[in-house]
Amino acid sequence: MGVALVSERFCCVCGTGHSERGICPGDLRATGAERPGWRVNVETPFGTQAIGVLLAPSYDQWRARIVTYPNVLWSAPGGRGALKFVGGTREEAEAQAIAFVERHVAAKQYLRRDGIAPRSVTVEPKPEAVAVSARPGIVTAKRKTLYLPVRFGLDRAMTRGMTVNLSCEGMFVNVVTPAEEGRSLLIQIHIEGHTLPLRGLVMWNRLRAEPQRPVGMGIRLSEPPQFYQTFVAGLP
Repeated sequence: MGVALVSERFCCVCGTGHSERGICPGDLRATGAERPGWRVNVETPFGTQAIGVLLAPSYDQWRARIVTYPNVLWSAPGGRGALKFVGGTREEAEAQAIAFVERHVAAKQYLRRDGIAPRSVTVEPKPEAVAVSARPGIVTAKRKTLYLPVRFGLDRAMTRGMTVNLSCEGMFVNVVTPAEEGRSLLIQIHIEGHTLPLRGLVMWNRLRAEPQRPVGMGIRLSEPPQFYQTFVAGLP
C-alpha cells in the first residue's frame, strides 16, 4: 500500500496536490523532528495493515506524510516521491492527510479493524451510531459516522483523538486513554476550516476494544453552538 490509489494530481517537486506551478512550496524539507500522529488499522487483501500520519515542521509550515507501518511511505502514481500535505498548523496538515486516507479506504472498500467501515459500505448500525450510550439516564440521539481530528483536556485541549460519530448533542471519540466518566472536558474540533471550541461531559468510556466497538468515550456536549448543530444535521 505504498502507492496512492485515489485519483488526484500531485506535484513531482513538493509532493502536494496543486494545479498551478507558481504556488509550489518547494521540497518541504523537515526542519524539526518528524513524529507519528493519527493511526488506523485496516483489513486488506494482504492482511491487516496499520496506516498512519507522520508530522514535521517545515520552516513556517507543517507537512504531513502517510506511512504504512513499519516504514513504507505513500507515493503518488509513478513513484515520484512521497505524498505530502501542507498546512499552516500541525492540525491542518494532519487533517488533509487523514481525509486522503479515508478516501483511499472508501475507494478500496477496506474495513477498519476497529469495526468502522468506509462510508461507501453499508453496515448495520452499532450502539454508538445511534446513541451516546444504552445506559439508563443518558439521552439518545441519531449519530452520524464522521472521522474528524479533535483535541481535548480538562483545562487545555492538548490530547489528540478522532471522532467516530457525531450527533447534535454529542460525539464518540476514539482515543487510546479515554477520560474518566463524569469529567468535564474542553474540546476543539476542526470543521470546514474552523477550529470550534466545545465543552462536554464524559458520560461513559470503553477501556478495551470489543468487536465492532473501539476504545474511546461517549461525550454529551454542553450547549453546542448552532454552527456545530447545523453541520451535523446536514451530514448524510
